[in-house]
Order: sequence, then C-alpha cells, then structure tokens
Amino acid sequence: MSFKVLVDSASDIPLDRAIAAGIDIIPMTVTIDGNTYLEGVNLNTQDFYADYRHFKELPKTSQPNPKILLEHYEQYLSLGYDVVAIHLSSGLSSTFATAQIMAESTSAPERVHIIDSLGASFGYGLLAILAQQILTSAANWREAEAAILDLRAKMRYIFTLDTLEYLVKGGRVSKTAGLLGGLLDVKPVLHMTSEGKIEPFAKVRSRRAAIRKLAEVLEQEIDNPGEQIIGISHSACYEEALILAREIRERVVVKDIWISDIGCVVGSHTGPGTLALFYQRKV
Repeated sequence: MSFKVLVDSASDIPLDRAIAAGIDIIPMTVTIDGNTYLEGVNLNTQDFYADYRHFKELPKTSQPNPKILLEHYEQYLSLGYDVVAIHLSSGLSSTFATAQIMAESTSAPERVHIIDSLGASFGYGLLAILAQQILTSAANWREAEAAILDLRAKMRYIFTLDTLEYLVKGGRVSKTAGLLGGLLDVKPVLHMTSEGKIEPFAKVRSRRAAIRKLAEVLEQEIDNPGEQIIGISHSACYEEALILAREIRERVVVKDIWISDIGCVVGSHTGPGTLALFYQRKV
C-alpha cells in the first residue's frame, strides 16, 4: 500500500523537512485587521511577528477551507495513494471534525484516514514525520494506525510564553490562569493534556527559569533520548531556542534537535516570545 501524509499548516513543519518526508501541507487562514491570508502562501512569519504588536486587534484564525481539504484528499486518491491526514488538535480547532466530514465526501472514504493529532505546532509536525516512517514499513493500515496512535500517546507538548494575554483573549486558557501569569513577573509554563487542550503546568519567576524548567521536565520524562529527535519551536525568539537546545544537550544525549518557527496560525494565539518543546515521554 502507498500512503500520502497530509497536515495543515499549524503543524509548523519547515518546508524543507516536509519536502524531504514527502508530506503535503494544507494552508490555514489568518485574518489580520480585516484582511485574510493563507499561511505560507501570502503570509510569512517574519513579517507577521514584526507587525504583531501593531495589529489593531488579535488576529483571527480558521480551519482550512473544506473545499481545499476535499481537493487535496481527492488529488492523492486519484494518484493511487491512501490518504493519512493529521490535523490540529480537536481541543483547539474544528479542523479535525471538518476533515472527517470531507473524508466521507471523497470518492473513496475507506482510503482516507483522519487522525486527531491532539497537539499543535511542530509537536504534531514531528508526529507526522514519524508517521510517514511508520507507513513506509507497515504491512497494512490497521498495523500503521496502531503504531501512530501509540506514538501520539507518547508525544509531549510543553511550552512557555512571554505573556498569557493572547491565549486568554483568544479563549485558549481561562482568565484565572491569565491573572496568575501576570502576578509578580511570573512566567507561565503550560502543556497540552491527553485531550489536546492547554492547561497551566508550572509557574516560575523568570524567563531563564522557564527555559530551565522545560529542560528539567524533559530530562525527567523522556523515553530513550538517544533514539529521539527533539522538536523546539519559537515565535521570534530564536536565540532562546538555541539556549534551550544547549540546556537539553547538557542534560541528556539525544539523536538530534530540530528547531522551527511557530507559524502564523499558532502564533496568532500565543504571540511573540513563545518557546515550545516536543518529545516522546515514558507512558
């Protein structure tokens, strides 16, 4: 069997890595001050974060156009592939639910497999890259699906923000969590739950302590670090991403660390200064 892995652009997979893995990225939309853009098509991260604090209102995001989802699925069905579409967490977006509906509308619904990543940003970008490797050697979809879901259960998403203001405004965390993050220069560390939702994880006193906390949690939780590629994504704070990578390497020996930009969809809700870490933990 031949499989084609598709993701939406909230996966934040760098284009060169997506091409190398044979993964197709479906753009999501971002509306900024009344103008709508397609992420990765006519909106890039450099301009987005440079202008972010000057936007009149918080950018709005939406799922990929259902018609575009259907077109992508049909394109690869027509080429003889089974489609494996891994989408942004259902706990954060309606993309997964829409994808399921579109899959049923294709010419071969039994060959379109929709997976809820239960994650965001490069965490499920890594999941997709590893899923492609699983699919290459799997005997059938049932075997591949079981391995991908097992991998999904191990994926860890933990991150720190410069401020909780944007997540609170966008309704991704509670106002209570936002209040806590604003007290006494507290820097929040958050994570994604097994249901794919964002919850507070810890509070520390400084940005440097937050970065150290991310590395500490990884050191405690990571499974077989020497065999893992670790993911770090950031929104306009590349130097701190390098600091986090160095902190990790001082604690554990890993196969590699890949750094990516947090794209405009995810960054619309987190703002500049977000630093996220992704790895497989013991379960």
